[in-house]
Amino acid sequence: MNADALRLTEPPTLVREQAFERLRDAIITGYFAPGDRLIERELCEAMGVSRTSIREVLRRLEAERLVAVEPRKGPTVARVSRKQAAEIYEIRAQMEAMLFKRFAEKASDDEIAGLRKIFDELPPAAEAKDVGGLIAIMTRLNAYVMTVVDHGVIRDILEQLIARISFLRGLSMSQPGRIDRSIGEIRKIVEAVEARDPKAAARYATEYVQNAGKAALKRLDEIARKHD
Repeated sequence: MNADALRLTEPPTLVREQAFERLRDAIITGYFAPGDRLIERELCEAMGVSRTSIREVLRRLEAERLVAVEPRKGPTVARVSRKQAAEIYEIRAQMEAMLFKRFAEKASDDEIAGLRKIFDELPPAAEAKDVGGLIAIMTRLNAYVMTVVDHGVIRDILEQLIARISFLRGLSMSQPGRIDRSIGEIRKIVEAVEARDPKAAARYATEYVQNAGKAALKRLDEIARKHD
């Protein structure tokens, strides 16, 4: 394990939260692969935090279903089955299509400008190959849309899935060319919203999520073959 990749340098009052965010990002962006053991002692040494802090971090990650506790193995990076991934993308396609449709219908000009502002952060992150940054921006973009649309049930469902969605985004974007295609697909959604075309916004949102799903499932299949 490369200790420098996880080492924390923040003030003590922020260390536990920083440890959670750092380890969460390490899982979501693939630094740790599904099935990898998360050994408390090694994490303590790598991150420079106490075992008590690491245990709390692991409990929080278990609640987000990014970590699983397996008999005789202890904490490991949770595996997302192909079936679970397909179901998540199926739900996302329907819900995000509805969200962007309603956003195009009800958002003010200023709110649409806010969507464009967040989107404009994506190309520089893509050019820098900053997968973690891309995931964070995409998550923030969706959260912004949910706030404006104010659909409580969709928000509750997607928030329960947010960690696994972020993990699957990392898998999807690991496919060659997928980052650039993702940005092109999201651009179509934003342009449809700016044109006040709800049907087109919904259609492009569906296409984007379905294409992302295909890329993530392909990556899961590749991982499965390596373990056969």
